[in-house]
Amino acid sequence: MTSWRVATCNIRHGLGPDGRVDLARTAEEVRALGADVVGLQEVDVAFGPRSDHGDQAAELGALLGMRVGFGAALDLPPAREGDPRRRYGIALLTRHEILAQEMRLLPAHPGCAPPTEPRGVLHARLRRRDGAQLEVLVTHLDNASRAHRTSQVQGIVRLAEDVVGPAVLMGDMNAEPFSRELAALPATGWRDAAQHVAAPPSRAAGQLEGTLRAELLRSAAGRAVRALLDVTGLRRGSTGGATHPARFPLRRIDALWVRGGIAVSSLEVGPCGSSDHRPVVATLRVGR
Repeated sequence: MTSWRVATCNIRHGLGPDGRVDLARTAEEVRALGADVVGLQEVDVAFGPRSDHGDQAAELGALLGMRVGFGAALDLPPAREGDPRRRYGIALLTRHEILAQEMRLLPAHPGCAPPTEPRGVLHARLRRRDGAQLEVLVTHLDNASRAHRTSQVQGIVRLAEDVVGPAVLMGDMNAEPFSRELAALPATGWRDAAQHVAAPPSRAAGQLEGTLRAELLRSAAGRAVRALLDVTGLRRGSTGGATHPARFPLRRIDALWVRGGIAVSSLEVGPCGSSDHRPVVATLRVGR
């Protein structure tokens, strides 16, 4: 077994509650997670004046001393001839070797109006110095339409059919893990990492959830109870809670999913930082 420390962070292109874009601040918040694999959402690369036309993926990689992968969900022509294309999307930072990487755009629902922005998944294969490998998928699903999210998840499931070996899916799902639009993930072998932490639940969590009947948990009222337990951090198997909005989080929409021979040793929701999302970080034990 090998140990991997992985995290997902929606960085909102480095914009803080003070109205400033400060990548050095964002980098320190990422560094504090102690992760060697980090998936980022809402990353600008020469996107425009809001981020001073910078390559945020490369800049964060340089600040943290990590290798960088980037995938553009939005890929727009340059504002002026000779300038680079304006790109916005998903990044991967890692201390390990990136053997391969590919960005794929995800499908929208054909029966709905087109989404306001395309969505995608960045797939990378990583290798540690000891030879251990891990497949990593980073995504950011549609924020407005359940139907689009459903189609996008189906796209991820189809991509994952070709993924061999242990894999991690991370990102801003814009939906709770038990939402209907994410149902294809557990149906195809993906496990919500927060619900599969190896550490035993606290006594308070055991006493609280022990009083709930299985029939209730499957009902509409049960879904509300599960959401409440997620927010309070008392749900069995979860040491984390809600992630958005960061100041007073009510929804657990930033998540890690695992598949294959992976055990989740720990999982925490990070502190409130400059973004409007809180990060999620986990320690994984991966079989060779």
